Amino acid sequence: MTDIPAFFSERPIVTREAAVSLSGAAEAAGLEAAIAASALFSARRLRLARESRKLTQVAVALDAGITSAAISQFEKGDSRPSPQTLARLALALDFPVHFFAAGTAPSSRDPRLDGPGDQGFFRSLRSISVTDRRRALALAQLIRDIADRLSESIRLPTQDIPRHPTSVDASHLIPEEYAAQVRDAWNIARGPIPDVVRTLERRGIVCARYHAGTHAVDAFSVPFPERPVIVLGDDKAKRDRERFSAAHELGHLVMHELDGAGTKGIENQADRFAAAFLMPAADIRHELPATPVWSELLALKRRWGVSIGALLMRARTLAVMPEATYVQAIRYMSMRGWRTSEPGNLGAGESPQLLALAVATARQSGITVTTLSAQTGWPESIIGEVLAASSDPRPQLFI
Repeated sequence: MTDIPAFFSERPIVTREAAVSLSGAAEAAGLEAAIAASALFSARRLRLARESRKLTQVAVALDAGITSAAISQFEKGDSRPSPQTLARLALALDFPVHFFAAGTAPSSRDPRLDGPGDQGFFRSLRSISVTDRRRALALAQLIRDIADRLSESIRLPTQDIPRHPTSVDASHLIPEEYAAQVRDAWNIARGPIPDVVRTLERRGIVCARYHAGTHAVDAFSVPFPERPVIVLGDDKAKRDRERFSAAHELGHLVMHELDGAGTKGIENQADRFAAAFLMPAADIRHELPATPVWSELLALKRRWGVSIGALLMRARTLAVMPEATYVQAIRYMSMRGWRTSEPGNLGAGESPQLLALAVATARQSGITVTTLSAQTGWPESIIGEVLAASSDPRPQLFI
């Protein structure tokens, strides 16, 4: 008689009755989780889940078999879903049911429907749909929750952002002064900054990369009270543009309050801050050409890690290049199609490393993406996507 392989002989035989019993146990456990979540229901977390999926209240209502009016009441905090209804909402949104309960994650601790993470600094609110902006902010909340959980197990860099509140009608020289002060405070050496994103992360700013679903959102920031978050797009933007975007968001964190977010005045100030932060006047003035010698500008682009367009603007701002010459140079760039695709590709954008390194370190204490999902409530799939996007995708060469 042929021996039965150990693999098969040791497997438990599950009868039909046992399978039904196991299914019933799973249903009972699910109901218990829904009952607990319903008792601690967070209206804000329901809205975050829906907005992170870019779904309307009507769409979720159809999937969950309830009315959109009911979802509106739930999100306003005017009523609370029953455990059975909450279970259907969790299924429709593909979120763990315990996500909808108030807990230790910052996004669930804040009971306000319009809390500190419901606004952010975007380049132009007019070019971004409300749906895309809300999804982007929901993703920022996810990053906030991950960083908060990791900080309980490992020591993240201390937040160190000099604050210089600036009025919208301040002199155009003020952002220049504050950029210089930040460089001094952070002991940044003169000349180009080798890695802008790494510089921000070392000062306690959580940087991440994720495609928010629209090219209109290339970078944005949210000044969370625990530690601010800067999100860079994941749509293969140019390295020079991303470096400027990161410095631009730093300008907001240094100078601005959220009540002025999106206005032209503070966006211009953040641009001036970014230019001065990346290209200090004392360091670059003597290098800038008075006329657009394109080979020289291309060399400066490689040296300073900024676009030719930014170099031209800097030359104009510092009165190295006359206004008429600058305008002529921009027209030439437009004619050649360089305003959208400049010559001199600098390669892949700078990669955030803080979250990836923190997760790798926390893994030694048994913390994985699965445990982060269990402890924050965010789906494991979304956490994995953000962590994957927020690390260097290039294969590493070991020598």
